[in-house]
Amino acid sequence: MKRRVQKWAVAALVAMAVSCQEAPTPSSGPARDSAAIWQKVFTPPEQCQPCHPDHYREWAMSMHAYAVVDPVFHSMNALGQQQTGGRLGQFCIACHSPAATLLNEAPDGIIRKPLSPHSRGGVTCVTCHAAVEQVPGHGITRFRFDGVMSGTVLDPLPNDFHGSVYDRRFGQSEVCAGCHDVINPRGFRVEETFTEWKNSLYPARDLPCQACHMKWVREPIVPGGPIRRRHTHVMEGVDVPLTPTFPGREETIALIQYALENALIVTIESPLVASRRQPLVVLVNLFNQTVGHNIPSGTIFERQMWVEFIATNERGDTLYASGLLDPNGDLRTTGSEYVERGLLPRDTALALFNGTAFRHGRPIEFFFDADAVLNRTIPPFESRIARYTLLPATLRDAQEVRLNVRVLFRPFPPYFLRKLGHHDLVSRVPIFTMKTVTETVRLQD
Repeated sequence: MKRRVQKWAVAALVAMAVSCQEAPTPSSGPARDSAAIWQKVFTPPEQCQPCHPDHYREWAMSMHAYAVVDPVFHSMNALGQQQTGGRLGQFCIACHSPAATLLNEAPDGIIRKPLSPHSRGGVTCVTCHAAVEQVPGHGITRFRFDGVMSGTVLDPLPNDFHGSVYDRRFGQSEVCAGCHDVINPRGFRVEETFTEWKNSLYPARDLPCQACHMKWVREPIVPGGPIRRRHTHVMEGVDVPLTPTFPGREETIALIQYALENALIVTIESPLVASRRQPLVVLVNLFNQTVGHNIPSGTIFERQMWVEFIATNERGDTLYASGLLDPNGDLRTTGSEYVERGLLPRDTALALFNGTAFRHGRPIEFFFDADAVLNRTIPPFESRIARYTLLPATLRDAQEVRLNVRVLFRPFPPYFLRKLGHHDLVSRVPIFTMKTVTETVRLQD
């Protein structure tokens, strides 16, 4: 009987959360009494720190905290407003700083003056824990305005700062869906991380986004409180803060490196012995073994995951290479100034996993106006194969061929940052080595 009463009480609390005062959608303007909302709901994250120091420390180094101080975000948003004649509106701001949208601090979609403490935190504690409804591709569509915070604790302790209720959604992927699917102003879905997860085997395995991006730890929710399970709040993905003053950069890089090292199984398929008088065909197989969505995912138009393939002879001379960088640090494909000026040949064998946005059948650099996407990413539990052919003329003087493969990743290519005017940030984009595999082929006549 006691257990039934507890279950009924939990259900009642969840129902209360859903029935709270409904906030306007991000596109419908601010609430009538913004000052009251500031004081009662949108408290700055710094006010959460005294009671939740570990949560705050983790969040403060997260890309959620970086969301509205990111100079690349501001440049892309400004460019999008320009390219769409202002039609972009709140498209970017609504997810990067939901409070700024709700409180009308960027009415034309561009942040022109310092944000209030409530909005400059980007995706803050309150952004998520006061959210009632997230619609995939449309951000957070309802907030609760009663100052109560929702979370995964079944029996939260009372406190003088805010009420607390259990909400099962905070342990499920749906709580991330609003901003981790993205629909552009033309109504076309340009990011599909949530949908990729939903269409995979991971929902049936009860493995939500939080299983990888907000791992469980056992420690007090507040200092001196009881030991509980709580989610970590670094929420690492593959993006890295590029500004030098943002905290936790090296820790974030280490977390990303660990995740990427365990994302793929990479194998080389080649003969042990081959004739130097015949073409040597080498296949590199990339299998997405652990990622709960496509890899890469998110803004796939800027992501670069690629295969670096170098074949050398027994003396270390290079016989064949693909996936190398030009002197500007760009891959020898679209975006390389050296290729466009004819100073280096295009890397026609490049195995590059990302996406291209199209408008009326033509590729465009930015996805704001896209009506189609060419997706070259790898879904969960699927493989993609890179094929390389070494011709006999390359092999004739070699006794053996050493095949060296690295799978590399970076969140931004240098040419993209330069086009946005951020030359100073190019050197701060790390290149992650995901896998290294080698094989040797003996040659005979």
